[in-house]
Formats: sequence, structure tokens, C-alpha cells
Amino acid sequence: MSAFSLSFLIVATFLVTALGTAWLKKWLMEKNILDYPGERTSHEVPTPRGGGLVIYLVLVAVWIILISKSANLPTEALWILVCSVGLVIPAWIDDLGQVSSMSRLLGQIVIVIIAMFFLTGPFPVFQGVLPTALDAPATVFLWVGFTNLFNFTDGIDGNAATKAVVLGFGVFALSIFGEIPSGLGELGITAAAAAAGFLVWNWHPARIFMGDVGSIPLGFLMGWLLLSLATRGQWAPALILPLIYLADSGLTYTGKITRREKFWRPHRDLYYQHAARSPGVTHADVVKVILLGDLVLVGLAILSAQGMIGLSLIGATVTSVTVIIYLKVGFRQ
Repeated sequence: MSAFSLSFLIVATFLVTALGTAWLKKWLMEKNILDYPGERTSHEVPTPRGGGLVIYLVLVAVWIILISKSANLPTEALWILVCSVGLVIPAWIDDLGQVSSMSRLLGQIVIVIIAMFFLTGPFPVFQGVLPTALDAPATVFLWVGFTNLFNFTDGIDGNAATKAVVLGFGVFALSIFGEIPSGLGELGITAAAAAAGFLVWNWHPARIFMGDVGSIPLGFLMGWLLLSLATRGQWAPALILPLIYLADSGLTYTGKITRREKFWRPHRDLYYQHAARSPGVTHADVVKVILLGDLVLVGLAILSAQGMIGLSLIGATVTSVTVIIYLKVGFRQ
């Protein structure tokens, strides 16, 4: 796709998502589909939930356009979109009412296993790091895990949408340097544009929440983009780009398991959630700190794609640890 056509599509994606979210916000309020403040929430007033439906619908339409226009896209892209429908429907039902955690998890595993059959490689995904027999199970585990970890970022205003913007932009930046097909970059930057359009309404104080209908399929699609990096030998950028919230979730759940807590229950124990509850601290303050660290990770991901893998991984680890420490103690000062 030409630079002009892609630029037009990016702007259109942003505007349509922003306008669509405004309309959906009004409709959700009329239907009383609201998220009320509670013990496990981080907001103080009833707020419409399920706004991520606009992100998903716009993204499906835009990706179909890209698939029809670009010859430089993975052949499985359309089938991955079809598989995502199996995630968005139960997620929307869950936003309207409630679906058991186990049912959702089993459904996600089934969808990811089906999606695995459409991946075109090159294989194995882990490029020989793991034994062949473990490659596919590990891929399913990580894809499902990433989908849920992305969902966990949707705990304060603007966090999940900002993550999607950074991940999409990061994939696009890698494509500019020619390390991955330009088609993947086009998918990434349009996902970033859709998330940015939603962020207009989701930035603190949020006037609408993404909900599972947005975070679950978006995590699934972003997970596929990162897997596509890994299958093309760019496993280091695929690890570096989401490292801050992988570290946040990993450390949080390791602590819960060590303390023998029921880690599968909803909670507000992630580091970024603790930081957002500090006196005088807004959700925007926390997201800005994480965003700064994420932008550093984008730069390090690009360096790793240029061959400086060891140095980039060390830098990414230091950056992630620094952000986590700041989230834990920095806002208390």
C-alpha cells in the first residue's frame, strides 16, 4: 500500500473509532450497561463498559481492506480475524452479564488451538529453542496467556488502549527498518490508530471503558502480531515490546502463588493498580510513567532487530524493573 493510502487509512481509522465510541457511549448509557464502582474496581462513578466493541469492529473492517489491498501480508491474516469472532461474542456477553472464568478460559484455549492450524510460519515458532514436541503447546500457552495479560492491563483509565497504541506502533517501526514484512507493520499501525481513537474517550477521567469485548480480542490479535515477529526470527523484539506488563503480571502472580492465594480470582493487586491508588495520584500519572518505559522498549526492540540482542535484552530488563520499582515506591514519595 502506498504511503498516501496508508496515511489516509490511519487517519480514517482514528476518526471512525473516536466518533463510533462517542455514539456507543450514548447507547450504552441509554441501555444502562454500566460498570459500577466496587471493591475490585478503580473508578468512582458509574461508567459505560463495552466500548472496545468499536475498536474491534473498526479494526476488522480496516484489516479486511488491508488484506484485500496488500500482497505483503501473512496468508493466515483473514483466518485469524475469523477466529477472533469466537472470542468477541462471549466477551460481549460477559460485559452484558457474566460468564464463568473457567468457561472463558476453555473457550480461549479452543480458539487459539484452531488459530494455530492457520499459522503459516516459518516454523517452529520458537525457532528450535524448545523441543519440537513442546513448540505448539508452548505457543498455545503463551498466546492464551498473552490474551489474558492484555486483558489485565484494562484496570485503570487509558492503560490498555495506550498499550495497544505502543505495541501497534512498535510493530510498524520494526517494519520501517525492513526487519519484518511491511504488511505486518500496516496491521500494527492501524491497530494503534483504532486504539488511539478510543483513547480520546478512555483517557483519565474515562467516560467509557473498553471491557472484555475490546481487551480480549485485541489481546488475541496483538498476540498474533508478536508471534508473527517470532516466527520470522524476531523473537527478541516480540519479547521486549510487552515486557513491562509481562513483568508486572508475572511478579504479581508469582507472589500470589507463593503466598498460596487464590490467584484466579479478580483483584486489584497489579503494581500499576497499587500505584493508581496512591494519595494524590491519578490514573493518567501512572499511565504516563508506563508509557515512557514502553517507548524506551520500542527503541530497544528496534536495536535488537538490528542484531544487538544481548544489549537490548539487558536494557529492556533494566527498564522494566525500573518502572516496576517506581510503580511500587515512586508515587508514595
